[in-house]
Amino acid sequence: MSKRDDAHIQNLKSFNAAFKGYMDGSIDFYGDQIEAATGYPRQDFQSRKVIWTDLILPEDRKQTREAFVAALKGDKTYTRQYRIVDKSGRTMWIQEWSQIVCSSNGQIDHVTGIIVDITESKTAELTRLACEQRTGKYLTFTLAGESYGVSLVKIREIIEILPITPVPNAPHSILGVINLRGKVIPVMDLKARLGLTTGALSDRRCIIVVEVTRLEGTLLAGLLVDEVSEVLTIRGENIEDTPVTLSRFRTEYVLGMAKIEDRVRLLLDTDRIFGDLTLPGEPHSL
Repeated sequence: MSKRDDAHIQNLKSFNAAFKGYMDGSIDFYGDQIEAATGYPRQDFQSRKVIWTDLILPEDRKQTREAFVAALKGDKTYTRQYRIVDKSGRTMWIQEWSQIVCSSNGQIDHVTGIIVDITESKTAELTRLACEQRTGKYLTFTLAGESYGVSLVKIREIIEILPITPVPNAPHSILGVINLRGKVIPVMDLKARLGLTTGALSDRRCIIVVEVTRLEGTLLAGLLVDEVSEVLTIRGENIEDTPVTLSRFRTEYVLGMAKIEDRVRLLLDTDRIFGDLTLPGEPHSL
């Protein structure tokens, strides 16, 4: 890391800047803090060589526009939080306090305000929320000799293996459907979905019926597993993100890795596991 990069990081910790923005997209920043924080000199914003709104992450632009429009209909003041990408490609969280100033004929003249880097506090907040969301009870089970878990909130019941009716042209990991008290439910071979070696069949195999969230609503689906183990209460601080080096199967199926005593359990996200599949009985299924 260069001395310039190191100084840039230090400036991020205390960055704030007052500004005056115009409808043509140009911005006057007061002082040189903006260059120390973003890597762009304030002259670039004045000349519109760099447009501030172009730095905002695409997924955050809608809500920033909505805050501006709401302010126009109200007292002309607004606050908003959003992310930008600086010149080096680093993502920053910004808190903005602004006021829209109009001319005597009611037309927008300029916007004045202050922006503050809140990356450190926002990251801490998001980490805390993620930790709270992950804390809960998980049903653990085995697949190919290894331990996995699914949030108990998603589980509806555990049943013995019922007769499975194959469905033509179904995804390769979908074994077929079962009739569960008059309701037709697709059943997935979870080992096939995760690309695990089948191995010897366990006489303790069972089906975990889970609720899957889709764009059209929710549905029930079954997961065929080797053996159900136990229900564990796992705290969020004991769950780590899945390392990108995990190559046994697609890591987007994994909610996280739970470290409990001397064992590691992979916690699966059932919505993601079924996410890109068209299931029997759904629209467009074959």
